[in-house]
Amino acid sequence: MIRKGTPDDLEAVLMIWLEASLHAHDFIEPAFWQSKLEDMRNHYLPSADVWVFEENDVILGFFALQAHVLAALFVSPSQHGRGIGSRLLEKAKSLADGLELSVYQRNNHAVAFYQRHGFRQIDLRTDARAGHVELVMKQIDEMAPVERQIADQGDVALLIGSPVPMASSPES
Repeated sequence: MIRKGTPDDLEAVLMIWLEASLHAHDFIEPAFWQSKLEDMRNHYLPSADVWVFEENDVILGFFALQAHVLAALFVSPSQHGRGIGSRLLEKAKSLADGLELSVYQRNNHAVAFYQRHGFRQIDLRTDARAGHVELVMKQIDEMAPVERQIADQGDVALLIGSPVPMASSPES
C-alpha cells in the first residue's frame, strides 16, 4: 500500500535511500552517499512531501515531492522488478501535474524507466556535488497503452540523480 510518510518512517526511508544510491550509482564513490545521510535526515526529507510503499509493515520504497519536482524515488534493491517503482511514480503523478526530475545520465536503467513512463529530457547539466551529468526530465504526455503495459511489467534501479539538495535539484 502507498501511504503518506510519517516521522516514524524516517530511518527506514534513509536506509532505502542509502542502499539504493550505492546500488545504482557505482560510478560515484560510496563515501559521497554516506556523507549526505545527515543532510537527507535533517534537511531534505523533512522539507519534502514523502510517500512510502509499505507491505506487511515494511517500507520497501518511497518518493519525495517538492511542488511539481519529483525530488526522489527509491526502491529497495531487493524489491526491484516488482512494479513498486511504477506504482510509486503513478501516485506521484496523481499528486502533481507536469512532474520534473533529474537523473544521472549514467543511470541507464532509471533513464529508461522514466522514458517508459512518459518523461522526456528537457535539459542537461552537471551536478557540481558529484561531478556527473544529469538529465533534467519532464512528464510530457500520457503513454500509449502498449508503453504502459511494458512499463508496468516491472521497475528497475529507480534512482533519480543527485539527491541533494532536493529543493534546487529536480530529481534519483
